[in-house]
Amino acid sequence: MGALKGQIALVTGASRGIGRGIAWRLALADCDVVLLARSQDELNELAMEIKTIGREAMAIQTDLRDAAQIKHAVEKAIHYFGRIDILVNNAGLWYYGAPHELTIEQWDEMFAVNARGTFLTTKYVLPSMLARGRGHIVNIVSVSGLIGEAQSAGYNATKWAMRGFSQSLIKDVRDKGVRVTVINPGGVNNEESKNARAAKLIQNEDVAELVYLAVTLPPRAHLTEATVWSEMDETDLLP
Repeated sequence: MGALKGQIALVTGASRGIGRGIAWRLALADCDVVLLARSQDELNELAMEIKTIGREAMAIQTDLRDAAQIKHAVEKAIHYFGRIDILVNNAGLWYYGAPHELTIEQWDEMFAVNARGTFLTTKYVLPSMLARGRGHIVNIVSVSGLIGEAQSAGYNATKWAMRGFSQSLIKDVRDKGVRVTVINPGGVNNEESKNARAAKLIQNEDVAELVYLAVTLPPRAHLTEATVWSEMDETDLLP
């Protein structure tokens, strides 16, 4: 029996990259999964693959810039499964450029998906966790939430916002049976390239393993934040 047998996880940005890796890792631990992303075709493909290993998977096309779509997705998942035990806020996007080079639309979209999207999914999932006195929220942030980087002012700002949101959330729910974990990956091989440089980057499955560790720790142990650096991260970025 898997460590997460009988649990239900909702993963945003699940169609590719880190989100896909997390969904797979949780499914391999016998967790049923709700998959959210904008690409319905990719979600359907992943859901079918997960079902081949005997787990349930619900694919819901969701634009995290749209509060109504997020609310509908959460309600649909809870109506079908009865609850959500694990929420993984993973979806994110970035535009590189100095502040004067970014468009207002790019700035707003990064905040809409990264920061506001995390807030909204948490807002709609959290009440059911609090009602049961049990649940785990994992926010995939970034080392960009720890240090400022050139050409990344907008992305950095959203990730700092996510960390601040998460740290406050921990204090709001820690005595109510709900855990919150922040994971800060460094350079990740999101495209799953096979060249020598990519091999020195963090792999999607590395982040997925850390999520698995966080949600399977015994009640006496609570992983609140973890940072993972790759071999390719610049040494002057290290704290």
